Amino acid sequence: MAVNYLNGLAPIVTVTGPGNLHHLTYDSVPSLNGPGAVGMINTTHNGTTNFLLGFSYNYRGYAFYWDGQAPAFWRVSGNSPFIEPVGTSWENATGVPWGSSEIELGINVATQAASATKAGGEIPVFFSADYFQL
Repeated sequence: MAVNYLNGLAPIVTVTGPGNLHHLTYDSVPSLNGPGAVGMINTTHNGTTNFLLGFSYNYRGYAFYWDGQAPAFWRVSGNSPFIEPVGTSWENATGVPWGSSEIELGINVATQAASATKAGGEIPVFFSADYFQL
């Protein structure tokens, strides 16, 4: 499926039950030459939670994964018929390299995550209007 971070298109990740959503930004633009950032957000909610992932124009690569007991899925918008599973580790993550027109499944960004700056437990994420509890 063609998708990118232009014109407001970004992944919505739907999770069920408690767990952690991990997010990585990597490959900074050449003029910044900075490290990537890695963080996570935790939910203890037993039901469904939707996250709209944010991003920064300072990086050219983004990846995310879910470590809860139930699987997570991503889509582009609330009424999108196209839904795919979310990765479960940095070795098997879901990601969007900058300029790509597709979200890629099963990418290995373990090296980038290991060298990224820890974001203090915070990631760029927005909650969908249907559920806000963590």
